[in-house]
Amino acid sequence: MRRRKFTALSLSVLISISMLAGCGSDKQTNTGDSSQSSTTAQGTTSGENTSGQDAYTVKILAPGDASTEDCQKVSAAASAITKEKFNTEIEVTRVGFGSYDQQVNLMLASNEKLDLMYQYCGNVTTAISSGQILPLDDYLEGYGKDLKEQISVDDWRCVTFNGNIYGVPSNKEKATGWGFAFNKEMADATGIDYTTIKTQEELEPLLTKVKELYPDVYPVVSHTGSCSSMTKQDDLGGDIGSLLSVDSDNTEVINYYASDAYYNEVKLRYDWAQKGLIMPDASTSTENANSLIGAGKAFGRFSNTKPGIEQEIAKESGKEIAVVELIPPYTTTTRVDIVWYVPHNSKQPERAVQVLNEIYTNPELANILINGIEGQHYEIIDAEKGIVDYPEGVNGTNTGYVSLPWAWPNEMISYVWNGNPEDIWAQTESFNKNAIVSPAKGFAWDNTETQSEVAACANVVAKYDLALMAGSLDPETTIPQFIAELESAGANAIIAEKQKQLDAWLEANQ
Repeated sequence: MRRRKFTALSLSVLISISMLAGCGSDKQTNTGDSSQSSTTAQGTTSGENTSGQDAYTVKILAPGDASTEDCQKVSAAASAITKEKFNTEIEVTRVGFGSYDQQVNLMLASNEKLDLMYQYCGNVTTAISSGQILPLDDYLEGYGKDLKEQISVDDWRCVTFNGNIYGVPSNKEKATGWGFAFNKEMADATGIDYTTIKTQEELEPLLTKVKELYPDVYPVVSHTGSCSSMTKQDDLGGDIGSLLSVDSDNTEVINYYASDAYYNEVKLRYDWAQKGLIMPDASTSTENANSLIGAGKAFGRFSNTKPGIEQEIAKESGKEIAVVELIPPYTTTTRVDIVWYVPHNSKQPERAVQVLNEIYTNPELANILINGIEGQHYEIIDAEKGIVDYPEGVNGTNTGYVSLPWAWPNEMISYVWNGNPEDIWAQTESFNKNAIVSPAKGFAWDNTETQSEVAACANVVAKYDLALMAGSLDPETTIPQFIAELESAGANAIIAEKQKQLDAWLEANQ
């Protein structure tokens, strides 16, 4: 397999490389330079012993707080499995969410060795065409047969571009709801029945009472600068151009930033900010929202919803968490939103895929990488049911290796954390199955014809959207300027091209 040559991109473009959301046509054949590889692309299944391979270290970049010392311990424990089986060691590096994208950008731009990396959401057309993310088809045939068989055809389509697979989708929830997660003890102290809250507007009395009772606590905080939007739009693969709502048959592509729905939401956020309900400078904060809740500095945050979300945030914050759902679960192509890639920096991509296959299918290895070292980062409290908890004196705020099951390739073969339902993974499967399905689920947006407009519009969105969603800008005066700059940057051309592609896809998939 010939690896594509890397073309350097500016950091501003690199920042956009997150999750690809493509749905391709017939598979194309790649040719390849295997001079850097000690094995052939024919590979082996994970059931075969390949310990006779040349020694190699697979470097993994994953998100989440962890100390260097703890990452080294986890790497050693994981390597004990892969070295015996593949003569391969694992080196885990973890970076906090506030600086993860920057670290990815630096490693890609500097050509520093990197074999596997996590990314979340976005559009990677430019990265793919520039060779930053490697096509995996031939490697999967030889080294990833097990995971390839376990992942559905629909999910593979969501990580396919121009007929080639470019990433491995994580096995987790593949739909999302949206809601507000908060400190349950503080909420109970208000005396307000928060279980009846169904809309953002209905949150305000609760937030106001929290501010009154806890004047030194921010009622709402951002998560590393983002206050999530509570909407049901389908972004159709990223960039400008969305369907207004997934639960409608209307497939008109619109500029969502020019919609009444967007205006009404950011107007509410602005009003809240004026009342002191949202933390100051929320859009520029690099703070982890769960850490702020854990430190007693914050009451709540906007969050996705899914089975076990309360315990997930509680585990990281150390506080009992309640969640009110504001938007029911739905699924789109881009909701297959955690993807693992082999970047161009990998010296032996086939060995990276071999290890990825083992992580996806081997519970012992998956649990080490997800949860860390037994007795230090977690302890088993029910071996039969596979339930774990923190050891005495350890919690989400002081562990040296934060457990984020959803961020790894296959959380559904990992332990269940205490406080979650014992059948959390069965609930997750049901959650995926019963979600509202967008009429454009499976559509692949190809921005090749509008790349200059896409880049220009991305700069405009970065200038305004986070600040508007955090209540930092007055929408009355800002949105007209926002829309005008988007149109000058070529938003209408993007929307027209996306509508053309969507119409063709709908026609072909009637």
